[in-house]
Amino acid sequence: MTGPAIILLNGSSSAGKSALARSLQKRLEPQPVIVSLDAFVFGLMPPSWHNTPHGTYFTHEADGATPLHLGPGAQAMVRAFHKSVAALADCGLSVIVDDVLFEPWLLTDWLEATADREVFFVGVRCELAEAERREIARGDRQPGQVRSQFDLVHAHGDYDFSVDTTNTIPGACADQIVAAIGARSGPSAFERLRG
Repeated sequence: MTGPAIILLNGSSSAGKSALARSLQKRLEPQPVIVSLDAFVFGLMPPSWHNTPHGTYFTHEADGATPLHLGPGAQAMVRAFHKSVAALADCGLSVIVDDVLFEPWLLTDWLEATADREVFFVGVRCELAEAERREIARGDRQPGQVRSQFDLVHAHGDYDFSVDTTNTIPGACADQIVAAIGARSGPSAFERLRG
């Protein structure tokens, strides 16, 4: 099945987006490329920007949350990430994006960067306890990151489709998304959010 130019997967850290993206990639023709916030921003950012107000740093809250903060350098990287995804689509590639919209401006920037492009916006949900269990098990995440993002990532409230990975394997969630893409009609979530 042919998918939209951009499929944007949004969910908290450890919600299962990466595994879902790989499963979805196998089900679409032509096969999309996968790009992720982590690989682009943290993979390209100079190491000297980590743990600095210019780049990225974490703070620890009393409730166990560990919010990630983006300084000016990291914010510029995120804006470049959004524009790079749009450029990939402009070059004729289909793109699956693995992202975490943990601050309101991130969605606003996506809406601007992808103007006049077809975006299928997917909410990737997972119960907090399960996402926190995954966060600990994977061992490559800052403890408390899931908790800090959990109430923020879906705050905008509008998607083309949502899946819950708590008890559903990535392949089954991917099948649900493919079916939803095939059944889509009317204005997209991004069109509605642009107003």
